[in-house]
Order: sequence, then C-alpha cells, then structure tokens
Amino acid sequence: MVKFSRAIAGVTVSAALVLAAVAGPAVAVDEASPSPSASPTATPTPSASATAQPCSANTAMANPDLAKLYAYVVNVETGEVLINERGTYQTPSASVLKVLSVSAALTYLPTDYKATTRVFTVPGEPGTIVLKGGGDHTLSQVTKDGFTTYERATRMFTLANKVYSNWTAEVPISKIILDSSFFSGPSYNPAWKASDRTNGYISKITALQTDADRASPDLSKTDYSGYRSNDPIGRTGNLFKTALGGLAKKAKIVEGKTPAGAVLLTSIESQPITTWMDHATVVSDNTETEFIARHAAKATGRPAAFSSIEPMVKEMLTDLGIDSSKLIMKDGSGLAQANRVTPKVITELMVKVAQGDPKLAALESYLPVAGVKGGLAYRFTGKNISARGAVKGKTGFIPGLYSLAGVIDAADGSRLAYSIFARTADGKYVNGATRGAIDTLATRFYTCGANLTE
Repeated sequence: MVKFSRAIAGVTVSAALVLAAVAGPAVAVDEASPSPSASPTATPTPSASATAQPCSANTAMANPDLAKLYAYVVNVETGEVLINERGTYQTPSASVLKVLSVSAALTYLPTDYKATTRVFTVPGEPGTIVLKGGGDHTLSQVTKDGFTTYERATRMFTLANKVYSNWTAEVPISKIILDSSFFSGPSYNPAWKASDRTNGYISKITALQTDADRASPDLSKTDYSGYRSNDPIGRTGNLFKTALGGLAKKAKIVEGKTPAGAVLLTSIESQPITTWMDHATVVSDNTETEFIARHAAKATGRPAAFSSIEPMVKEMLTDLGIDSSKLIMKDGSGLAQANRVTPKVITELMVKVAQGDPKLAALESYLPVAGVKGGLAYRFTGKNISARGAVKGKTGFIPGLYSLAGVIDAADGSRLAYSIFARTADGKYVNGATRGAIDTLATRFYTCGANLTE
C-alpha cells in the first residue's frame, strides 16, 4: 500500500472557554444557560380546595406592555380551563413552535436514533470517494482540544482518520463526491428573511454541513463567529479534504449522488437525537430544530423537507386528540412570521407532556427553567423571583411578538399547563418591557395555582 502524509493538524487552545452558542443577533436564543441539566420536577400535591377564594390574574393580564395578549391555562390534574384569553385565535408563534417539532421527533423517532455520515468508495474508480451526509449538523471541524456548540459532537478529523486507516488503494484520493440528498426540497425557507441566512439566526438546511455552518465554530477561541455561509455543502467538502491531508491533496470536489454499487468505506455517528432535542429546546437553536424536524418527517415516510413538517405535526396532534385545524407551520423552528398557532393547541400539548405521556414526557425536562437554565436562566427577577425553579417554558421572540409556554409547578402544589403570546396588533405594541410583563403574568399563574381566574 502506498503511504501518504496525513497532515491533520491539531490546535492548542489556551483561551478561556466562551459560553456562547451564536454570534451576532440570535432571534430564537433567549439568554441560554451554560448548564444543560434540567431542574427536578416537584412532586405534585393535592390541588387547592374548590371552596378556596378565587385568585385573579386580571391586573397582570391588563398590563399594556403585553400589547395584544393571547393566553390559555389549564389545570393539569383536573383539566379545568383557568384562563382563556383569545385561546382559540391564531397568532404568530416565534420559537414556542419548537415544542411541536420536538414533540413530533419524540413521537416518531426512537430515543437512540442517530444521524450517520458515511464515506463510500466507487468500484472501478480507485481514487474516488463519496462523502454522504446523513443530516448531522453537529459534525465539527473543531479539533479535540477545542470546544464546539454541540455536546459530544462528531469530529471531522475522526472521520478523516478512519478513512486513512481503511484506505487500501494504491493511488491517492483524486475525487470527492459530496452527496447531500438525504434531505430534499429547498435548503432555505422562502418565509425567512434573506438576511437571516448569514447573520447567525439560521443556516441553510442541508444534510451535509459542519458546525451548523458556523464560520468559526471553536468557542474556546477569540475569533469565534456564528455567521453562516452560502454554501455549507461545498464548505464541508473543503474541510474534509483538508482533514485528509496528503491523501487527498489534489482531489477534485464535486456535488452529486452516490453512484450505484458504491461500497461503504467507513462512517461516523452523531449523538443520540435526544441530545439534540434537549439542546435545541434549551437554547432555541433554529438550525438544530429544522434538522430534528426533517429526521422525524423522514421517519414517517415523508420527504425530509419543509413541506412535510405541518402535515407530520398535525397527524401527531390528531392522534393526541388535539384540534390542529388552525395550525400553520412554514418551518419547524418558529422563525417564519407566517407561522400560526393557537394558545389552546400549545397548552393542550403541554397538558399531555405534564401528565407524563409515554412519548412526550421527556419534553418537560428539556424546557428552560426560570432562574435555572436556558432562555429563562436570567429572567424572573425582582418581584417575580418567587417563581424561580417552578416556571418551565419554551421562550420565543420574533419582531412584533414575544411568547412563553410550558408547565408550572404552582405554589399550592397544583400543576398548570400554559401558553402566553404578546403581539403587536390593533394599535398595541410590544416593547422592551414585554418580556418582564410575561414573567409577571406567569408568576401570577404560579401564585394562584388551581384557584387562578381571569
């Protein structure tokens, strides 16, 4: 066998660890916590007596900073609807929509599901290999000494080492075919702003990419950048060629399908899909959620495309007995302004989660927790501090709308499923105080518990 120099360089890192997931503006990342662990869920105690005095949320709901308010709250144990403020009206969703995508993945994918990146050789073409993406956005160019956004991410240099170890041809690699056909349809959603593709909000959704296409993904370096490129597939191919060192020094890179008869040379697997779901929910990772939704859609026999997400989620909700007729999902992440949900749909899903549905219960452990982790880690301060550790919820923001939905372990021992949407509409406007007003309203839900009324 001919020996080739590998030249797979490592990186020595001495810079302090940077605990940030996205550079630049990040619509769906709300004050992410460095800790991915979930807070323990309190054991429910019997709800307050029906004879107890009503506890009104009217003052908190009337706060003008909430603009046009949509809210729906249900007592998980009794099923009683405690708050219904435009609960059946459609509203944009922002990142609260992610709970639907993650729930679909919990429903249709096994908990040990992993994405696999494969390398094939081509009989009759001894210098040709195929790099076939399996929808692993976490595949990372960062070396073993670096730190990437994604926990236990697969590494490009590991895959390159495996290729080198298994290479038996008497010629070097002269051609690398990049196959991203695992996903289908458009790679960028026409319902998203064109500027969001590069500014750190989201990447193109391609089945072959590295570090969710972040420009400089090593969080331990001062030049970290979360900005995205226009060609994640080609960029991954170039990084793979570089990682192969002398074995592929003069290789030509092309995009295409895996030829018939190609032979598997080696492969590498991602983290379990549950690791993705936890991270995507906690830090509101848009790209990650879109990948999750595509894997789930593929598991249902649908194309791994934007067009499959809404019918997949509606099928799931119908099976749960939840009316989804007013649901519009242009994407899986909630970035599209044209998405529409009702508070009732989200809350009814959260009831199932809080009741311990066998497939959906894990979602509660993924939710940000007030004062503890994720998008709620630094919220619920001052007069709202009493609800810290008790309010769990998926946060959301897009221009003109703030949202929060999840489960509350109330002060009286009851458990509440809730959703809150504050929207600019009808001459009312959200502002910098809206997020705090939502926290105050959720704190009132926590304080009132089973005796909550409008």
